[in-house]
Amino acid sequence: MEMCGISNDLAAYSSLNAEVFGISGDNPFAQEAWAQKEKITAPLLSDYEHKVAQAYCVAYDSFLPQMNLGMGGVPKRAVFIVDRQGVIQYAECDDDARALPNFDKVKTKLAELK
Repeated sequence: MEMCGISNDLAAYSSLNAEVFGISGDNPFAQEAWAQKEKITAPLLSDYEHKVAQAYCVAYDSFLPQMNLGMGGVPKRAVFIVDRQGVIQYAECDDDARALPNFDKVKTKLAELK
């Protein structure tokens, strides 16, 4: 739902002088199949080893612990705005994988930075 909405709204992000990338812990092959199925047009990056999630402090210590899956390091749902100098200007992260980022706040911040 998140990436489908962003794909449909890429022109709005472009008008805010922003480049959008999706990143997940899935492997590139799974991402490609999913992007084709869902018609995702934003570039997708793979963080299969979860190094980016750990570097940005958005990795679960234990994902779905009630199911005892032993899946630590899985990325949480998060959004970052990184300016051209590499400085994080906005960050939002949620432990609830079903929660979508506040795209209005993202667009407001992008408009401020424009």
